[in-house]
Amino acid sequence: MLSAQDWSKLEKVGQSIKHQTIWALLRFTGCRSQEARLLMVDNVYSDPVNRVVNEQVYFPKKIRKGKKWAISVPITKKLKWYLERYDCPTSGYLFPSFRNPGKPISYEAVYKYMKDAASKAGLGHQKVSTHSGRRSLVTHLHKAGSSLETIRQITGHRSLQNLQAYIEVGKDQVAAAIDNVAL
Repeated sequence: MLSAQDWSKLEKVGQSIKHQTIWALLRFTGCRSQEARLLMVDNVYSDPVNRVVNEQVYFPKKIRKGKKWAISVPITKKLKWYLERYDCPTSGYLFPSFRNPGKPISYEAVYKYMKDAASKAGLGHQKVSTHSGRRSLVTHLHKAGSSLETIRQITGHRSLQNLQAYIEVGKDQVAAAIDNVAL
């Protein structure tokens, strides 16, 4: 799990608004990297020329793991800020490949850029991956008191058991829980 400070460090060393926007999608929607990479412009923008962002990101079932159901995730103010800065294409993939604009950016490109940025930001010791946004969002929502059902609706997990595997509990939380119990 990455803290808000860790994400800030990654952003400071990030060279590309494209990659920062991908990270923001991972971080603020809890989507998988495949889902972010395969998004189409119209899944996010109502008017890409003027960078008018929809109220929700629509993840169609064909790009979701298992391909059984679609989900929509509200766009937060912070995610909207990234999306309004991103010079998106007018149609097609939201994040096209640099070499072949008719295809999406590759997983390898996103992963390599994130690992390089983590190293530059001094976060190489942490397990930073394309799944860090999903794990971080779930854990932060849980710490903030969001119900598991609310989190499940955001991430699209089919079962609460699968969702609970993402929740990281720190030693400070365990100590606080024990301190709050009157024996």
